[in-house]
Amino acid sequence: MTDQGEPTTKYWSDQQFIGVSVFDSRGNGCGKIQSLCIDPQTFSISGIMVKKRLSTEYFISATYFETLSESSLRLNSIPIKPNDKIVDIDGKPVGKVIKINLNPETNKIESLEIKSHFKSKIIYSDKIVGIGDKITVKN
Repeated sequence: MTDQGEPTTKYWSDQQFIGVSVFDSRGNGCGKIQSLCIDPQTFSISGIMVKKRLSTEYFISATYFETLSESSLRLNSIPIKPNDKIVDIDGKPVGKVIKINLNPETNKIESLEIKSHFKSKIIYSDKIVGIGDKITVKN
């Protein structure tokens, strides 16, 4: 993560992050930072919790961070978010993300819980083949 702004001090407090807008690698708004997630072993930031309007709060790992200024955090890729649409490799709709399940040790995605035709089902991370405007999964 690099600093693109002119901070008033060398270090930022947690309150300076809260409310900062988050943008993906395409410049699309992902929401605003709600809180910081601190790794209790290293005392470093492991990620942030982000919320966009009425959507569910979700985690973005620090590995996604590209640049930070006083007004925005830019990401190096497109994160998976609640309500993202899921399609199969043929482009047919599969459902929508309702929950992102992370490995508590690594903060990597283990699975996605999706809503499909009034029922929920689990899609494991090894089935995800593409992330963009929609998330593509293999059967």
